[in-house]
Amino acid sequence: MSASNSRRAKRLALCATAIGAALAMNAAQAVVVNVDFSGNPLSTVPFDINGVYIDVVTGALSAASFTGYDINPYFSGSGGATPAFRLFLPSTGGAVVAGGTIAASLVPGAVVDGSATFANGVINAHQASVPVTSYFGFRFINEQTSATNYGYLVVRQTANPAVAGSIRVLGYSYENAGAAITVTAVPEPSTLLMMLSGLVAAAGLRLRRRAALQQGG
Repeated sequence: MSASNSRRAKRLALCATAIGAALAMNAAQAVVVNVDFSGNPLSTVPFDINGVYIDVVTGALSAASFTGYDINPYFSGSGGATPAFRLFLPSTGGAVVAGGTIAASLVPGAVVDGSATFANGVINAHQASVPVTSYFGFRFINEQTSATNYGYLVVRQTANPAVAGSIRVLGYSYENAGAAITVTAVPEPSTLLMMLSGLVAAAGLRLRRRAALQQGG
């Protein structure tokens, strides 16, 4: 092999190594998927034992069970029993629990990963202090990759004991490469209202200033 061919081969090898490293780095990057249920009528959990069925990967919601669903928020109780908000997760998934079968409401900054304690099946998820926005960590089998993924469900509760219309699923987030996910806070409705009011006030101030400048010019 000539000296020029040898140098060319070395450069190609270096390029291949660099490209391979870049691809490996890109594949290792965590990809967080956020799903917002705002405006979806089923985001308010039906007040019955069926509730709503959610497929995490496709974002599908249904009032009837379907093959491949991952999470089923619903209400317990019949007759004289006091309904309680619950989550049902198939054996392919599970929710983070804190003692017994009570689902822990995680705090922003909490990490959901393989080191967490998960429970499958029926898990009580109602919170004693309301109104409150709760974050329930979960794991599930991603049907597109067959890998175990981690995420968290965001739920708004306005009454305890629960009543019709008191539980809304605001959305959820999950990490689609199998890595850990960190819970990120969703602004409370009062905070959103304050932010909106501030934006409206700022916009009004800008309009008044512009009108004053135009009149002065």
